[in-house]
Amino acid sequence: MARLSRNIAWNLAGQVVLMVLALLAVRLVFRRLGADVVGLILFTQTVNLVLVSVLELGIVAITVKEVAAHFARDREYVGRVLRTAALFYWGGYLLLAGALLLIAPFAVRHWINLTTLDPDVATELMRILGLGSLLLLPRSLYASLFRGLQRMAIVNVIEVGAIALQQLGILLIVLAGAGVRWIAAWIALSYLASLIAYIGAAALTVGWRALVPGYDATVARRNWRFSLHMVTISTLGMLHSQSDKLAVSKLMAVGVLGTYAFAATLVAAVGRVTLSVVQAAFPLFAELSERSSRETLLRQYRLLQSFVVYGTAPLFGAMAFAALPTLTFVFNRSVATSLLFPVVLLCLGFYMNGTLSLPYYLTLATGKPEIPARQNLLALPIVLPVVIASVAAFGLVGAAFSWVFYHLFAYAYTVPRICREVLGSQAWSWYAPVGRTAGLVTASYGLAALVIALLGGPSTAMLAIGYALATAVYAVGAYLVAWPTVRREWAYAVRPSGILGADAA
Repeated sequence: MARLSRNIAWNLAGQVVLMVLALLAVRLVFRRLGADVVGLILFTQTVNLVLVSVLELGIVAITVKEVAAHFARDREYVGRVLRTAALFYWGGYLLLAGALLLIAPFAVRHWINLTTLDPDVATELMRILGLGSLLLLPRSLYASLFRGLQRMAIVNVIEVGAIALQQLGILLIVLAGAGVRWIAAWIALSYLASLIAYIGAAALTVGWRALVPGYDATVARRNWRFSLHMVTISTLGMLHSQSDKLAVSKLMAVGVLGTYAFAATLVAAVGRVTLSVVQAAFPLFAELSERSSRETLLRQYRLLQSFVVYGTAPLFGAMAFAALPTLTFVFNRSVATSLLFPVVLLCLGFYMNGTLSLPYYLTLATGKPEIPARQNLLALPIVLPVVIASVAAFGLVGAAFSWVFYHLFAYAYTVPRICREVLGSQAWSWYAPVGRTAGLVTASYGLAALVIALLGGPSTAMLAIGYALATAVYAVGAYLVAWPTVRREWAYAVRPSGILGADAA
């Protein structure tokens, strides 16, 4: 099996394990310790994701791109990239850690809305959780080394292993009757353990000297322009992706935030099927772009994009149909019912996000980061007011709708530019497969959901039968409209000299 197929398989397996463990852990914490604890944990992680993105500076994308393009031919340069990146990332961690210690009391007393948890305890928990989860910043650097080398097995073994250890530890701590402080400390330690594992693996791969932080002016000059665009992309992109949760955290109770954030995380886990594909494809795209293999690059993109557009829709359909029984299992029937329509909208939003992921990474690989950077900048005055107004007027439904609205804006602005400047094609050729998929989903899953509703309500058995029949209808329709294109590109990819037929040189 070629590297791309193998890396996609590793990524998918890792995401499935993480989703199952998260279901069990959140169920137990919610039922034993209450909604406030779940909400505080997820709020802290959300804030830290935003803070990390502010200081991420696009160095992860730069590292993946530079490692993929230069590791085989100029390992010394790659070492200088890693040292320079380490200086920024560890400096960023210290800066954010200090800021977190200062702002935690303010956030607890003036932003989130506690109902049962003591504010002093909440402040202590936020500090412990924050110091641990901020380790994601330097950890992402070492992960980017192995993504650039297309060694996704290492990434998934470490990250899945760390999260598995984290979730299993939470289960045991809750079952043992220990307090919430032990849970916070265990979560922080699990992040530290994964960071240590990455550093050890990186040292074995590139040597310890390449991991010592240090500034290299040549590396900085060579990548400053790309990094500047990536600052805009990562900072504003994370703000847009988390703005619904931040608005909910301010306007609604923290327990409601916890249930909504977990539902969004659950849908995002389905979206990681697409992420598994694009993370495996990005270093390959960068390598092909560096080698000026434009035809191979575009044909590889078209094959993977067809898989994403047509292949992931049934997965989001499964999430929508499984939402009610799954969330009832984790929380209770009342909470699950309140989350049902938001989950459907989140499924639509994350599907749209997936259809844009490969084009986005293609722009990075071909040196066009200004396209998504400008998209996120222009979206600020248009999308953020919609987020706040939607949450204020419609609660969780409005929060989920704002995620869909953001991607409608991206469809309108970004797709034509990518088609014109990167793909060299007309925008309608990109919209057409997505439109056909929307029609297929409406005629299959939409019709099945309508029939179930008319028959008196969604029992688990009815949902399972309805989903199975709808998937059969969708599969027939997708085969008729998509197979000719997929077959042509697949035949090109699996030929002896193709990307899937042999490892890239």
